[in-house]
Parts: sequence; C-alpha cells; structure tokens
Amino acid sequence: MAGGVGTRFWPESRARRPKQLLDVITPGVTLIQATLRRTLLFSDLGDTLIVTGEAQREELERQIPDLPRQNIITEPFGRNTATCIALGARILREWASDDTVMVVLPADHIIRNESEFARLMKLAARLAYDTRALVTIGIHPTRAETGFGYIQLDDEHLPSHNELPHFSEFELRDIFRVQRFAEKPDVDTARRFVESGDFLWNSGMFAWRVDAIEAALHEYTPEIMRELEIVPPRNSAEFPARLREAYGTIRGVSIDYGVMEQAQNVYVLRAGALGWSDVGSWDEVYRLSEKDLENNVLIGSHVLARNSRGCLVISRTDQLVVTYGMTDAIVVDTGDAILITKRDQAQNVRDVVDYLKRRQMTEFL
Repeated sequence: MAGGVGTRFWPESRARRPKQLLDVITPGVTLIQATLRRTLLFSDLGDTLIVTGEAQREELERQIPDLPRQNIITEPFGRNTATCIALGARILREWASDDTVMVVLPADHIIRNESEFARLMKLAARLAYDTRALVTIGIHPTRAETGFGYIQLDDEHLPSHNELPHFSEFELRDIFRVQRFAEKPDVDTARRFVESGDFLWNSGMFAWRVDAIEAALHEYTPEIMRELEIVPPRNSAEFPARLREAYGTIRGVSIDYGVMEQAQNVYVLRAGALGWSDVGSWDEVYRLSEKDLENNVLIGSHVLARNSRGCLVISRTDQLVVTYGMTDAIVVDTGDAILITKRDQAQNVRDVVDYLKRRQMTEFL
C-alpha cells in the first residue's frame, strides 16, 4: 500500500513525493525501495503489486524501474485502506485464484531484522492459507506510544496443536487469537496497555487468502464491494473510467475499523525482535537516527546546533540553518518552506497541511 500522502512529514512530504518516496532514514534508499527489497526475501518480484495514487505514480516508477508496470495499480483518489485492499484482492483474483495468499504491507515501514521479518511472513502466509482466517502482525510495545493502535491478545483461548496441527510448538508460541483491537489511545490508556502485558502494537501488516478477505469485506463493508463489483476487469479499456466512478461513490474506511475490529476469525502473530517502526512522525525519525554527543540529529551540509539538545534539524538547501538554546525541537528546511515545532508536537504536523488546504495554498502541498 503506497498511496498515503504522509501529512505528518510536511514540508518534505508533498502530494507528488510523499513519505514512502523519501529517504528519511537511510540516505539514498527510500522507504518504498526498502519495502520492495524485503518482499524479495519471501516472494518473487513479479508477484508484488503496488497500489498508489495518480500523483505519485511517475516518481514511483522512476524509483522502482525493475517492477513490471502492470504490477502498479493506480487509485483515482485515496479511499483509505479497506478500499485499497479490496481493489488489490479483486485484481489478484483476476490474475491468480481465490485461494491465493495475499500479504499486505504498508510501503513506509522500517524493519531492521529482515531475516526475522521473512520468517514471520512465511509463517503468516501458511497460517492464512491453512485456516482461511485473517492474520495480522503485532509488535511487542517498548513504550506507551499514542501514535499506534493496539491489539489485545486472547490469553484464555490459546491455539493448540490439535487446532493447528501443521505448526510446531515453537511456532505456536507466537500465534494468538485476538480479543479486541483498540484505537490510538491517550497517554494514560497507552501506559495501562503496556503494563498489562497482553497488548501488542498494531503494525498494519496482514496476510489472508483472497477469498477470506473478500468474504469479510462483503460482510462488513458491503458498499465497497458493491461498487467494485460493477467495475470491469483490469484489462478492459473501460476499467480506469469505471474505477473512477466507483471511487467517487465509495466512502473510505480503514481496514482496522471496517473489518478487523468486527471479524471473528482473526489471528495475530507476535513478532520478535523485528526492529520495526512505522516512521509515523518527525519525532520517530529523531528516535531512529544516529545522534551526536548532545543528542542532536543533524541532516544537511549547512546545519549547526549550538547550545541545543535533543533536536532534529534538517536542511535540504545550501542555506545555513542554526539552532541556539533549543531543546527537543524539530526544524525542517526544504527551501520553499520551514517547519519549526517541538518534538512532542510532531504528531500534529498534519494540522498544518489541513490549514494549507483550507487556505488553498496548494503550492506548498
């Protein structure tokens, strides 16, 4: 899934070059390039589909020239993750079969332990195929994070070898049924979740058979499936226009809210040491980046931090950027815009984008 606009990464993230097309963590390697490379550990390049937006397609094609162009699916406009997944499942059914296993990955995650990731994805695919259940990946929380959703494990109904005979005792240790999904909490609630020990972060990564996810979408989001069913096959000349019509009618909803929170046949795999992050804000970039002796992260050839601690300062221009006497600040200079905020406000940068949209200041979007 590569259609997001990355509003919390403004001013670097823009409509035509959003977060997944930026090298915010590893210089020279964008997030989508790293994601595509990881999929090759458990799948072939030709079996990878990317769903993106019209504004991002040109830059995406430039960044991943080896991916067959027919494997890039363009949404006419964003309608959230449930619609994106429904469209992907529909096209996979056309290309392959109903029992094809579909692994869903956001294009903007960081995963340090790629061998563990590949093992987990293979396990998730096996579990999804054997059980026809919906499988999600949960991350062990390391802090009371308010920017993530949470998954509560069902500790009272642990899967057994009788229930899942094709899985080893070692594999069963990390397979749980889901008791409930929880939306992004406030600080106190997040702290309770972490302290309880039976909550995981919701990673937004999934595995399921095409027939299983389509059945769930039909049951819980029938309006999405109803509109997509009248769209002709993708190889039809009418496909783009009819897809645009359908998207004009569909009301966007997330896969978590639209399906996962209501579905009953859901397993969660507890991930080990993945070194995972969804890089959801500039503060997360700071947390993941190498720091100097004053705990500053300085990116750019003309950046200085004097008498400053805990700051993230980025300059993409030749203009000198200096912080003085600042603590826990974020400064991002892209040439045509400068963001200055506190690190604990990084999640709210999307409010700036909303304001610019209302003021029709589209040259900065």
